[in-house]
Amino acid sequence: MRSDRINSNSNQYNDEYPSTAVFKWNYISCGYPIVTSLGNSGDGVMATEDKFGMLFPGPNIGELYPATAISVGAYTAAGKTPQVDGSVPATDTASTAAGLDLQMDCETGGADVGLEMILGGGPLGGNHGYTVGTNTGYIDATFFTADWTDFDCVAIGFRKVEDFNDGHVPILKGAAAADGVYTDFAAFGALGDTNLETMTDLNNSGTSVSTDLGSDVPVDAQNLRLRINLEAGGTVKYRFVVNAVAGEGTLAEPASAVAYTFDDGDVVIPYIATLSDTAAADELMLKDVTVRKYPSTGAYKTQ
Repeated sequence: MRSDRINSNSNQYNDEYPSTAVFKWNYISCGYPIVTSLGNSGDGVMATEDKFGMLFPGPNIGELYPATAISVGAYTAAGKTPQVDGSVPATDTASTAAGLDLQMDCETGGADVGLEMILGGGPLGGNHGYTVGTNTGYIDATFFTADWTDFDCVAIGFRKVEDFNDGHVPILKGAAAADGVYTDFAAFGALGDTNLETMTDLNNSGTSVSTDLGSDVPVDAQNLRLRINLEAGGTVKYRFVVNAVAGEGTLAEPASAVAYTFDDGDVVIPYIATLSDTAAADELMLKDVTVRKYPSTGAYKTQ
């Protein structure tokens, strides 16, 4: 039976069953994303929090995955529309400098520019939303840049549904005693130049919790793969691997990660956040991203 393919006890079980896919894209195996015209505030210009959309072809015929994003920081005529750059190989390596460039306006526009991207839909939820206690799943993404000090936020996360607020991403840099704006969120990535960190907030506490993961760091000119698992009961688990092929490698849990749990019944959505640290020509490549959603009683891969 077709339904057996999502039953983990069946010999026909398939983790790639399409009904679990919220988002799936790879810079080699998939077509290039379609990006709506940037320039909401003028010809070739975007003000901070201007909205735009992207459509990502999946690996199978007819698969299309939407993403909704905002510009964080003013985007001038010198800015760069997200696009696939570099020499795309037949097979990725951990040091291949290619992928979907998300540097936005940092090449000539200055520091503190980036984006927040909701994967699978918009900021107010829908089929891509996860109801804590009803759904489990994960967001998993691989990034590459030649110099991680050029970006002080390269992160993935889950956050409670609410409209965009461009004040969120700049706080993810790891500032002490700061309010991450959104009422509930868990973010993980390269926060504060070369550190791997987490930042969380629960029930709009007013003071988000930033945790430096110590010796766990990204490496210049090498891939960084990040994953956040949303487990039964709303528990969040973090995983990462450095210097592995995009979407591959053995994921490990950071040694000093702090426990976090969303409240039962919260509806949360997966997102990517980026922010530049300085005006620099270095590109920030997104190579691979997968988001999957399961019933809370179902099994999913932890690797």
